[in-house]
Amino acid sequence: MRDDSQRSDATAVPGASHEREPLASAGCGSGPFTAAHGDVQRLTSDGEERTYILDAPASPAGRPLPIVLSFHGFRDDAANHRRYTGWAPLSEREGFVTLYPQGHDGVRLLGTIGRGWDMRSQETRDVEFVRALLTRVERERCIDRRRIFATGMSNGGFFANLLGCKLADRLAAIAPVAGAMSLAACAPGQPIPVLLIFGRADDVVPPSLMRGARDWWAEIDHCGARSDDRECARYASCAADLVSCEGPQAHVWPPDATERIWRFFQTHPRSALPEPPSTTPPR
Repeated sequence: MRDDSQRSDATAVPGASHEREPLASAGCGSGPFTAAHGDVQRLTSDGEERTYILDAPASPAGRPLPIVLSFHGFRDDAANHRRYTGWAPLSEREGFVTLYPQGHDGVRLLGTIGRGWDMRSQETRDVEFVRALLTRVERERCIDRRRIFATGMSNGGFFANLLGCKLADRLAAIAPVAGAMSLAACAPGQPIPVLLIFGRADDVVPPSLMRGARDWWAEIDHCGARSDDRECARYASCAADLVSCEGPQAHVWPPDATERIWRFFQTHPRSALPEPPSTTPPR
């Protein structure tokens, strides 16, 4: 990886802008809001109790904050994912909410069974959990509904990729790390910016799968010519920005990934208004 000065524009997209007014969630009518530091929360989705970890800075009433959803890998958990990604100190410094949902037990993957996430377009259980989770947090805290983002590692990256298609009505941008694939049977409701980060030495998720995801998003978003700059490829004239960064690493969350992803998210708020949340409060 390059040093910080060389990486600073690694995910920059010419013309991308963050100058959009926040769109306040229902929770902005209350407050002020106390800080949350690794708070474990529970939510019933489709009759099943699910958990997630919450990090949030203290904030006054009426100040909408972005959300970053970050999903752990297969047979991992939310607490460990929170530890190694370093989202917590960054969210405190930059002023955004981070949610680390816990995956579903009993997932079959890599010839074994463990905790993980849906990956394919016909799977809906975890998508509906995330939809309910967002609706709850938007009611409980003051959230900027133009700035809700998703990322994840490995199986969590596959799931973030799926959410980019299935939850394009709620998310502003996605950034899968070391996990994504083509979703040929899926059609996002609207274009969504995508940042892909993966390594050529990955022996768990073949780089060809990530490149397949890149090519699928390029086709979905009617992208023009691709240009490569050392590590990252960008596309011209896309319906939504697409950046694919292929480094030398193996199956890891690169040390610079968290800052890199946040820079991409900062410059990609939603332009279209998100769909209204359900009127039925999640438990």
